[in-house]
Formats: sequence, C-alpha cells, structure tokens
Amino acid sequence: MAESKSIDDAGQAAAGPPGPRTWRIWGLDFDARIVQIVTLTTVILILAFNNRFLEAAYDRFVLEFIIPVAVIVLAWHEHPGRYGLTLGDWRRGLPIAIVGIAVMAVVIWVVGRQPDFRQYYTESIAGRPAWRLIVDTAVDLFAWEFFFRGWLLWALGRKYGTDAIWLQIVPFALMHVWKPEIEQLSTLLGGAFFGILAWRTKSFLYGWLLHWFMVAWVLVVAAGYV
Repeated sequence: MAESKSIDDAGQAAAGPPGPRTWRIWGLDFDARIVQIVTLTTVILILAFNNRFLEAAYDRFVLEFIIPVAVIVLAWHEHPGRYGLTLGDWRRGLPIAIVGIAVMAVVIWVVGRQPDFRQYYTESIAGRPAWRLIVDTAVDLFAWEFFFRGWLLWALGRKYGTDAIWLQIVPFALMHVWKPEIEQLSTLLGGAFFGILAWRTKSFLYGWLLHWFMVAWVLVVAAGYV
C-alpha cells in the first residue's frame, strides 16, 4: 500500500522551516513542532471550553485565531498563508461551498426542527436577534475553521501528510460531545470533508463559508425565525 505523501512530495508548499527538529525529553526524542502544536491545541481548547471572558464567539476568536496566528508569525517566523489563510484554489473551493450550502439548507430545514436540536440551540441563542446570530457565528466559525483546517491541519501535515486530515478530526469531534447525538456522529464525515476541502484548495475559507452557513441556519431555524 502506498504511503501518504508529505506536503512537499504532493507538490504543495511546505509549512515553512521546521525550527528545532528534535526535543529530547526524559531520554526520548520528539519532533519539536508536533510537541508544540499538540500542547498548544490542548491548552487552547480547554481554555475555550471552560472559560467565558467576553462572549463565546469572541473568546474563541482570540484563542483559536489570534493566538495561533501570533505563534505562526512571532514564534515560528512563518507566513499564515502557509496555514490556509489564503484564497487558495477558489475555482475549486467556491463552487463546492455553494453546492454544499444549497444541500445543507434543505437538510438543516428538516433536522433543525427536531426537538433535541430546538432545545439545545434555543438555549444557546439567549434571545439574540437573527442578524446577531449570523454575525456572531461568522466570527466564531472563522476562528474554528482556521484552528482545525488551517493551523492544526497544516502543522500536522508537515510531518504526516494527508493523514493529518484524519488526525484533526479527533479534537474536532471531542469539541461536539455536549451537542445532540446526530451532530456528534456527523463530525467524522464533516471533519473529513472539511479537511479534504482545505487540503485540496490550500485554504480553510471555503469550509468556513459552508460551516458558517450551516451553524447560522440551524440557529435561525431552531429559534423559529423562519
């Protein structure tokens, strides 16, 4: 069976200079970048889950976008475009996002009216008007998609190639465990789809557009605004 290709082998830009290649910890050698990305990812997700500093969407924007970009630029001395913060292959990504929006509009119209969805999402709406739900969700999902399908995907991809698409699904799925069961189960398919889309387009933006629509639409439907 052919092995997964690295980013360089696949003809894509590498995720920049690796910095210190190896850290020795307790007599064992580790890839320094993998230690850094796993440690930072774990700390950021725990902080995002357990704390509310301002509002959830804007807390996560700082934790899941501003901090990773600062690490990329200031600590790793790389360009954020190497981590999906670019338009990439928009000719491929934009049509996929548009078709996905059309399909999910129908799916969510049905699923979003189920009692467990209504109960969960009505509580999270907290009386916000529809326009506020759309704006807050845009900010939240921008950070979310960059975190998983930008920063984490491409940092892991430097070492593991396309297998990084499957590795990023694990923390992505775990951040859904308190949501309705059908949504928990959907994270495997959804995480793989968004990961492949980001890899093929070299951008997280098209997954963000689709994911933003999906979450904003389910909130609007569950709240009874439409």
